[in-house]
Amino acid sequence: MADKNVNAGSEYFTQERIQGDLDYYMAQDIGKTMLDSGLISVAEFNKLTAINRETFSPLFAEIMPKIP
Repeated sequence: MADKNVNAGSEYFTQERIQGDLDYYMAQDIGKTMLDSGLISVAEFNKLTAINRETFSPLFAEIMPKIP
């Protein structure tokens, strides 16, 4: 029975989706560092976040808060 649970989850959590999630969070971390350093504004950070969500398709993008 335990094998069925692993298989059901493995269809959703593919290597590609996990890599997209990792890439998204790395890009967001760089953007946050730029924001904290004053290199970009909050509006620019929000635009970057929207682009990152489209580009990398993080696993839980559908439940993430909307960007104003």
